[in-house]
Amino acid sequence: MKRIITFILAISLGSSLLLSAQDKDKHNYDVGIGINAYGVLGAVGGPSRNISPGFLFEYRYDYTDRIDFGAQALFKHGKGHSAFTGEDFPTWGLTYNQIGLKAVADYNGRPGKLVRPYIGAGFGGGALFTQRTNGTNDTDIFGTIGPRLGLQIWRFRVGLEIDFAFDGRYGFLSTETATALNLSFSF
Repeated sequence: MKRIITFILAISLGSSLLLSAQDKDKHNYDVGIGINAYGVLGAVGGPSRNISPGFLFEYRYDYTDRIDFGAQALFKHGKGHSAFTGEDFPTWGLTYNQIGLKAVADYNGRPGKLVRPYIGAGFGGGALFTQRTNGTNDTDIFGTIGPRLGLQIWRFRVGLEIDFAFDGRYGFLSTETATALNLSFSF
């Protein structure tokens, strides 16, 4: 009796593995790495930040054919200069390092096709580390919320994201709010 049960379990396990192997490109998740170019939206009257590079890691779980949920971790590096200029206020060079983590959700058009548009949103937080040439440093902690849209061609994604930064003290922060053009590859 023990052998019969073992044989039935082996047949059912083997057949399920065989059937799933026939669907070899089908999985319920995407892991992606990418680069981006980002710029700051605001900074009127504040420090300037140049368009700079960034790196991202993203994990998405396909909840349905059209909807996926996931998380994105990112690192951004940039340069800029202080807002105050003139004889009384020397201009300082600034170096920025920014990290962030956010939850994302996307609606995917044309599931199963080679070219698929998507639209979604992200919500999370980040930290901005600022180093000035005069030797002073700052750290700002903030939340982010914003839309994302783009196009996925096979496993490559080209997307535009806006991260509106906010904190409990000042509300929305123009010097941390950024727009990014992302290029990523999912595997």
